[in-house]
Amino acid sequence: MNAMPRLALLGAVLCWGGSTAVTKYALGGFPPMTLLLIELVVANLILWPLLIIRKGLTRPDRLWRFALLGFFEPALAYAGLNLGLVHTTAANAALLASLEAVFVVLLAVWFLRERMSRRAMAGVALAAAGVAVLQGARPILALELGDVLIAGGALSAAIYVVMASRMASSVDPITMTCYQFGFGLIFATPVVASQWLTGQELLVLTVSPGYWITAILAGTMAFVAPFLLYNYAITVVHASTAGMALNLIPVFGVLAAVIAIGERLTAGQLLGAILIVGGLMMFTAPSKQASAPAAAAPA
Repeated sequence: MNAMPRLALLGAVLCWGGSTAVTKYALGGFPPMTLLLIELVVANLILWPLLIIRKGLTRPDRLWRFALLGFFEPALAYAGLNLGLVHTTAANAALLASLEAVFVVLLAVWFLRERMSRRAMAGVALAAAGVAVLQGARPILALELGDVLIAGGALSAAIYVVMASRMASSVDPITMTCYQFGFGLIFATPVVASQWLTGQELLVLTVSPGYWITAILAGTMAFVAPFLLYNYAITVVHASTAGMALNLIPVFGVLAAVIAIGERLTAGQLLGAILIVGGLMMFTAPSKQASAPAAAAPA
Protein backbone atom coordinates (compact mmCIF):
# COMPACT_ATOMS: atom_id res chain seq x y z
CA MET A 1 0.00 0.00 0.00
CA ASN A 2 1.15 3.53 -0.75
CA ALA A 3 2.57 5.09 2.42
CA MET A 4 0.88 8.46 1.81
CA PRO A 5 -2.60 7.49 3.12
CA ARG A 6 -1.06 6.11 6.32
CA LEU A 7 1.00 9.27 6.74
CA ALA A 8 -2.14 11.35 6.17
CA LEU A 9 -3.95 9.32 8.85
CA LEU A 10 -1.06 9.84 11.25
CA GLY A 11 -1.09 13.55 10.47
CA ALA A 12 -4.82 13.77 11.24
CA VAL A 13 -4.35 11.99 14.57
CA LEU A 14 -1.42 14.24 15.50
CA CYS A 15 -3.43 17.36 14.61
CA TRP A 16 -6.45 16.34 16.68
CA GLY A 17 -4.27 15.27 19.57
CA GLY A 18 -2.04 18.34 19.54
CA SER A 19 -4.81 20.88 19.01
CA THR A 20 -5.84 20.80 22.69
CA ALA A 21 -2.39 21.89 23.87
CA VAL A 22 -2.23 24.55 21.15
CA THR A 23 -5.63 25.89 22.19
CA LYS A 24 -4.58 25.91 25.84
CA TYR A 25 -1.54 28.03 24.96
CA ALA A 26 -3.60 30.42 22.81
CA LEU A 27 -5.92 31.02 25.76
CA GLY A 28 -3.01 32.81 27.40
CA GLY A 29 -3.59 35.67 24.96
CA PHE A 30 -7.31 35.48 24.15
CA PRO A 31 -10.50 34.93 26.15
CA PRO A 32 -12.15 31.57 25.35
CA MET A 33 -15.11 32.70 23.24
CA THR A 34 -13.03 35.28 21.38
CA LEU A 35 -10.56 32.51 20.57
CA LEU A 36 -13.42 30.33 19.34
CA LEU A 37 -14.50 33.11 16.98
CA ILE A 38 -10.97 33.44 15.60
CA GLU A 39 -10.74 29.66 15.09
CA LEU A 40 -14.06 29.57 13.25
CA VAL A 41 -13.12 32.50 11.02
CA VAL A 42 -9.86 30.75 10.09
CA ALA A 43 -11.68 27.50 9.35
CA ASN A 44 -14.28 29.18 7.14
CA LEU A 45 -11.65 31.17 5.24
CA ILE A 46 -9.96 27.89 4.31
CA LEU A 47 -12.92 25.55 3.83
CA TRP A 48 -15.22 27.66 1.66
CA PRO A 49 -12.67 28.37 -1.10
CA LEU A 50 -11.91 24.62 -1.18
CA LEU A 51 -15.59 23.84 -1.60
CA ILE A 52 -16.03 26.44 -4.35
CA ILE A 53 -12.98 25.15 -6.23
CA ARG A 54 -14.06 21.54 -5.94
CA LYS A 55 -17.83 21.65 -6.37
CA GLY A 56 -18.93 25.23 -6.86
CA LEU A 57 -21.31 27.06 -4.56
CA THR A 58 -24.71 25.40 -4.39
CA ARG A 59 -27.36 25.64 -1.69
CA PRO A 60 -28.17 22.20 -0.24
CA ASP A 61 -31.72 21.11 0.52
CA ARG A 62 -33.16 21.48 4.03
CA LEU A 63 -30.61 23.98 5.20
CA TRP A 64 -31.97 23.80 8.76
CA ARG A 65 -30.29 20.41 9.18
CA PHE A 66 -26.86 21.97 8.66
CA ALA A 67 -27.76 24.74 11.08
CA LEU A 68 -28.55 22.14 13.71
CA LEU A 69 -25.26 20.36 13.06
CA GLY A 70 -23.34 23.61 13.32
CA PHE A 71 -25.05 24.44 16.60
CA PHE A 72 -23.93 21.22 18.28
CA GLU A 73 -20.51 21.12 16.60
CA PRO A 74 -18.49 23.30 16.34
CA ALA A 75 -20.44 26.01 18.20
CA LEU A 76 -21.46 24.22 21.38
CA ALA A 77 -18.80 21.49 21.40
CA TYR A 78 -15.81 23.78 20.95
CA ALA A 79 -17.26 26.45 23.22
CA GLY A 80 -17.26 23.78 25.93
CA LEU A 81 -13.67 22.88 25.08
CA ASN A 82 -12.37 26.47 25.11
CA LEU A 83 -14.25 27.45 28.26
CA GLY A 84 -13.23 24.23 29.98
CA LEU A 85 -9.57 24.70 29.15
CA VAL A 86 -9.58 27.91 31.17
CA HIS A 87 -10.25 25.82 34.28
CA THR A 88 -8.43 22.54 33.62
CA THR A 89 -5.24 21.21 32.10
CA ALA A 90 -4.73 20.34 28.45
CA ALA A 91 -3.97 16.73 29.45
CA ASN A 92 -7.29 16.40 31.29
CA ALA A 93 -9.10 18.03 28.38
CA ALA A 94 -7.56 15.65 25.84
CA LEU A 95 -8.67 12.64 27.87
CA LEU A 96 -12.16 13.88 28.69
CA ALA A 97 -12.82 15.04 25.12
CA SER A 98 -12.15 11.47 23.97
CA LEU A 99 -15.32 10.46 25.87
CA GLU A 100 -17.19 11.67 22.79
CA ALA A 101 -16.85 8.11 21.49
CA VAL A 102 -18.45 6.70 24.65
CA PHE A 103 -21.33 9.17 24.37
CA VAL A 104 -21.85 8.23 20.71
CA VAL A 105 -22.32 4.59 21.64
CA LEU A 106 -24.67 5.39 24.53
CA LEU A 107 -26.75 7.76 22.38
CA ALA A 108 -26.97 5.18 19.62
CA VAL A 109 -28.26 2.64 22.14
CA TRP A 110 -30.75 5.12 23.63
CA PHE A 111 -32.10 6.84 20.53
CA LEU A 112 -31.35 4.47 17.64
CA ARG A 113 -32.11 1.31 19.62
CA GLU A 114 -28.78 -0.23 18.71
CA ARG A 115 -27.63 -3.17 20.82
CA MET A 116 -24.47 -2.88 22.90
CA SER A 117 -22.17 -5.87 22.97
CA ARG A 118 -20.57 -7.15 26.15
CA ARG A 119 -17.25 -5.87 24.91
CA ALA A 120 -18.73 -2.40 24.42
CA MET A 121 -20.20 -2.49 27.91
CA ALA A 122 -16.81 -3.41 29.32
CA GLY A 123 -15.21 -0.57 27.35
CA VAL A 124 -17.71 1.95 28.71
CA ALA A 125 -17.13 0.71 32.25
CA LEU A 126 -13.36 0.91 31.84
CA ALA A 127 -13.53 4.45 30.46
CA ALA A 128 -15.87 5.49 33.28
CA ALA A 129 -13.40 4.07 35.78
CA GLY A 130 -10.69 6.12 34.11
CA VAL A 131 -12.74 9.29 34.53
CA ALA A 132 -13.33 8.44 38.19
CA VAL A 133 -9.60 8.00 38.75
CA LEU A 134 -8.90 11.20 36.83
CA GLN A 135 -11.26 13.09 39.12
CA GLY A 136 -9.96 11.49 42.30
CA ALA A 137 -13.24 9.55 42.75
CA ARG A 138 -15.10 12.76 43.72
CA PRO A 139 -18.91 12.78 43.57
CA ILE A 140 -20.33 14.06 40.30
CA LEU A 141 -21.47 17.36 41.89
CA ALA A 142 -17.92 17.99 43.08
CA LEU A 143 -16.30 17.68 39.68
CA GLU A 144 -14.14 20.55 38.51
CA LEU A 145 -15.97 23.13 36.38
CA GLY A 146 -13.45 22.82 33.56
CA ASP A 147 -13.81 19.05 33.37
CA VAL A 148 -17.62 19.31 33.35
CA LEU A 149 -17.45 21.80 30.46
CA ILE A 150 -15.09 19.55 28.51
CA ALA A 151 -17.34 16.54 29.03
CA GLY A 152 -20.37 18.64 28.04
CA GLY A 153 -18.62 19.63 24.83
CA ALA A 154 -17.88 15.97 24.13
CA LEU A 155 -21.57 15.13 24.66
CA SER A 156 -22.57 17.90 22.24
CA ALA A 157 -20.15 16.52 19.66
CA ALA A 158 -21.62 13.05 20.14
CA ILE A 159 -25.14 14.36 19.53
CA TYR A 160 -23.84 15.90 16.32
CA VAL A 161 -22.31 12.58 15.24
CA VAL A 162 -25.57 10.69 15.67
CA MET A 163 -27.37 13.35 13.62
CA ALA A 164 -24.68 13.60 10.94
CA SER A 165 -24.53 9.84 10.45
CA ARG A 166 -28.11 9.94 9.15
CA MET A 167 -27.18 12.60 6.57
CA ALA A 168 -23.87 11.16 5.42
CA SER A 169 -25.21 8.94 2.66
CA SER A 170 -26.84 11.85 0.84
CA VAL A 171 -24.50 14.80 1.47
CA ASP A 172 -20.96 15.36 0.25
CA PRO A 173 -18.64 15.46 3.31
CA ILE A 174 -16.89 18.71 2.38
CA THR A 175 -20.25 20.37 1.68
CA MET A 176 -21.52 19.22 5.06
CA THR A 177 -18.37 20.42 6.82
CA CYS A 178 -18.42 23.85 5.16
CA TYR A 179 -22.06 24.57 5.93
CA GLN A 180 -21.70 23.15 9.41
CA PHE A 181 -18.77 25.44 10.20
CA GLY A 182 -20.47 28.36 8.48
CA PHE A 183 -23.46 28.02 10.79
CA GLY A 184 -21.11 27.50 13.72
CA LEU A 185 -19.64 30.92 12.97
CA ILE A 186 -23.12 32.44 12.65
CA PHE A 187 -24.12 31.08 16.06
CA ALA A 188 -20.88 32.07 17.77
CA THR A 189 -20.67 35.66 16.47
CA PRO A 190 -23.61 37.23 18.38
CA VAL A 191 -22.60 35.41 21.57
CA VAL A 192 -19.05 36.76 21.37
CA ALA A 193 -20.30 40.23 20.42
CA SER A 194 -22.59 40.31 23.46
CA GLN A 195 -19.69 39.34 25.70
CA TRP A 196 -17.61 42.18 24.27
CA LEU A 197 -20.44 44.67 24.76
CA THR A 198 -21.10 43.59 28.35
CA GLY A 199 -17.42 43.46 29.25
CA GLN A 200 -17.42 39.74 30.06
CA GLU A 201 -14.61 39.38 27.52
CA LEU A 202 -12.31 42.05 26.21
CA LEU A 203 -11.66 42.50 22.51
CA VAL A 204 -7.88 42.43 22.68
CA LEU A 205 -6.13 43.15 19.38
CA THR A 206 -2.73 44.04 20.80
CA VAL A 207 -1.68 40.59 22.02
CA SER A 208 1.72 39.37 20.93
CA PRO A 209 2.12 37.91 17.42
CA GLY A 210 2.88 34.53 18.98
CA TYR A 211 -0.66 34.26 20.36
CA TRP A 212 -2.17 35.27 17.02
CA ILE A 213 -0.10 32.63 15.24
CA THR A 214 -1.11 30.03 17.81
CA ALA A 215 -4.81 30.97 17.51
CA ILE A 216 -4.66 30.61 13.73
CA LEU A 217 -2.80 27.33 14.16
CA ALA A 218 -5.48 26.11 16.58
CA GLY A 219 -8.21 26.80 14.02
CA THR A 220 -6.24 24.99 11.35
CA MET A 221 -5.21 22.01 13.49
CA ALA A 222 -8.60 21.42 15.07
CA PHE A 223 -10.99 22.31 12.26
CA VAL A 224 -9.39 22.00 8.84
CA ALA A 225 -6.18 20.00 8.41
CA PRO A 226 -7.24 16.77 10.17
CA PHE A 227 -10.57 16.62 8.33
CA LEU A 228 -8.89 16.93 4.93
CA LEU A 229 -6.12 14.47 5.83
CA TYR A 230 -8.57 11.94 7.22
CA ASN A 231 -10.90 12.24 4.21
CA TYR A 232 -7.97 11.37 1.98
CA ALA A 233 -6.75 8.52 4.19
CA ILE A 234 -10.04 6.65 4.57
CA THR A 235 -10.35 6.20 0.82
CA VAL A 236 -7.47 3.70 1.06
CA VAL A 237 -6.76 2.47 4.60
CA HIS A 238 -8.89 -0.21 6.26
CA ALA A 239 -11.56 0.83 8.73
CA SER A 240 -9.89 -1.12 11.54
CA THR A 241 -6.60 0.69 10.93
CA ALA A 242 -8.30 4.08 10.99
CA GLY A 243 -10.25 3.21 14.13
CA MET A 244 -7.17 2.05 16.04
CA ALA A 245 -5.25 5.16 14.96
CA LEU A 246 -8.03 7.50 16.08
CA ASN A 247 -8.04 5.91 19.52
CA LEU A 248 -4.52 7.30 19.95
CA ILE A 249 -5.77 10.90 19.84
CA PRO A 250 -5.95 11.25 23.65
CA VAL A 251 -2.47 9.74 23.93
CA PHE A 252 -1.03 12.36 21.58
CA GLY A 253 -3.06 15.00 23.39
CA VAL A 254 -1.46 14.13 26.72
CA LEU A 255 2.02 13.96 25.17
CA ALA A 256 1.53 17.37 23.55
CA ALA A 257 0.44 18.84 26.89
CA VAL A 258 3.57 17.51 28.58
CA ILE A 259 6.09 18.23 25.83
CA ALA A 260 4.76 21.40 24.21
CA ILE A 261 3.42 23.41 27.15
CA GLY A 262 5.22 21.76 30.05
CA GLU A 263 2.34 20.26 32.01
CA ARG A 264 3.16 17.63 34.61
CA LEU A 265 1.20 14.41 34.91
CA THR A 266 0.19 13.06 38.29
CA ALA A 267 -0.02 9.34 39.00
CA GLY A 268 -3.82 9.64 38.99
CA GLN A 269 -3.83 11.27 35.57
CA LEU A 270 -1.56 8.59 34.17
CA LEU A 271 -3.70 5.76 35.53
CA GLY A 272 -6.88 7.50 34.35
CA ALA A 273 -5.35 7.91 30.90
CA ILE A 274 -4.51 4.21 30.69
CA LEU A 275 -8.03 3.21 31.71
CA ILE A 276 -9.76 5.65 29.34
CA VAL A 277 -7.63 4.74 26.34
CA GLY A 278 -8.01 1.05 27.20
CA GLY A 279 -11.77 1.45 27.26
CA LEU A 280 -11.74 3.21 23.89
CA MET A 281 -9.57 0.52 22.38
CA MET A 282 -12.12 -2.11 23.43
CA PHE A 283 -15.12 -0.77 21.61
CA THR A 284 -14.73 2.45 19.68
CA ALA A 285 -13.12 1.64 16.35
CA PRO A 286 -16.38 1.94 14.35
CA SER A 287 -17.95 4.63 16.54
CA LYS A 288 -14.91 6.83 16.87
CA GLN A 289 -14.30 6.48 13.20
CA ALA A 290 -17.64 8.09 12.71
CA SER A 291 -17.11 10.78 15.27
CA ALA A 292 -13.56 11.99 15.14
CA PRO A 293 -13.54 14.05 11.98
CA ALA A 294 -17.00 15.46 12.49
CA ALA A 295 -18.81 15.80 9.18
CA ALA A 296 -16.19 14.08 7.11
CA ALA A 297 -16.22 10.75 8.89
CA PRO A 298 -19.69 9.40 8.18
CA ALA A 299 -18.99 9.49 4.45
